[in-house]
Amino acid sequence: MTNQETSPELSFEPPGPGTLTLDPVHFPRPVTRYWTETHPAAFLRGTQNMANYYGMLIDGLGTAYLNGFAYNSMRHLDEEQVPLRFARAEEVFQNKLWREQLREWDQVRKPASIAAHRDLQAVDPDALSDEALIAYLWRCRDQASGGHRAARGMAALGTGHLL
Repeated sequence: MTNQETSPELSFEPPGPGTLTLDPVHFPRPVTRYWTETHPAAFLRGTQNMANYYGMLIDGLGTAYLNGFAYNSMRHLDEEQVPLRFARAEEVFQNKLWREQLREWDQVRKPASIAAHRDLQAVDPDALSDEALIAYLWRCRDQASGGHRAARGMAALGTGHLL
């Protein structure tokens, strides 16, 4: 029996319209199913928040996984948002708002994230019942997903500025 007979045929059909770019720098090998389930939504939220906060002319970055390989796509901004984004970009540079954001990260978000991680690490999974272990694993997943959002889009701080 050959490998070809036992291995299913891989399909690399695009997950939607638009241009997809392979991301071999951050993801040189296929990723786990867990990652493909938790990463895309958090990454999109973070990049959308960042683009909004800084007045970028994109709606954010999407990620899709085909057979575990990461592909990125730029999401186009709605035309009516362009004047608002130009105004926001001007405000960002005039007021050097990245300093405010860095202060928020250093003083609030990073310490909160570290505390949440330590709380999770303090749990002994071996001591948990099956039900408690399942709940704990969901807490870990939620924290990891939120962590992606915070690390990849610190601009989650400024989501209300253009709304």
